Amino acid sequence: MRLDHINLPAQKPEWLADWYAETFDLRARDGFVLGAGVVIVFEKGDPLIYDGNAQFGFRCDSKDQVLKWAEKLAVSVEDEAVYCGFTATDPEGYVFDVYWEAPAG
Repeated sequence: MRLDHINLPAQKPEWLADWYAETFDLRARDGFVLGAGVVIVFEKGDPLIYDGNAQFGFRCDSKDQVLKWAEKLAVSVEDEAVYCGFTATDPEGYVFDVYWEAPAG
């Protein structure tokens, strides 16, 4: 899974970091979420207002990885030959995608 880097305001930064770490098998420390290919930084503040377009995405290495997270979050998956993914919302209202795309070629 990859999400190179994102900074987001959160009402409860450490709590939200713990939620991402637990949900996606990552590590949390002082409002940071860390893992291979993933860095999320939560800072104290009001969450950004979702306007229908603002979201971020975790790119997975396989369909199986996407399906694992979808089952854990109890969400529906769009599963096609060249794409597998879903959209979900975290406890503070941030919208994110988890997806896999077949390599080009």
